[in-house]
Amino acid sequence: MKKNVLLEFESAAFADSPGADQHTNPGVVGKALAQWLAEQLRAQGLIVGQVVAEDFGWLVPVEAKPHLLFVACANAEETNNRWRVFTFAESGLLSRLFGRDNSAEPLAFLFAAVKQALQSDPAIQGLREVAA
Repeated sequence: MKKNVLLEFESAAFADSPGADQHTNPGVVGKALAQWLAEQLRAQGLIVGQVVAEDFGWLVPVEAKPHLLFVACANAEETNNRWRVFTFAESGLLSRLFGRDNSAEPLAFLFAAVKQALQSDPAIQGLREVAA
């Protein structure tokens, strides 16, 4: 799995409803943020699937054949106004075994699209990159 740096920011715009952590670990939310980001990426022309719950947060799958690209979204430290987002790629087993993983370019493109969407929303403050 390859991933970029982590994006962190503050916003009250993505509060999930009570019980939103029933599909993730307790206290971990981010479905509203993931759904918003999915719409933003679709508006930028990317092919985006339905958001998916994982124990660590919510994933936005993005089509970039032959790779599986994802945007992971979750709250920070069980808050409802601090958020963390990162992108990552999962390449096939054969690509990893034979060193043919060429996901860096599509992953960088996705990261730039996510960052642009976050930067363009006035409800988002303090956007910063953090080494993961």
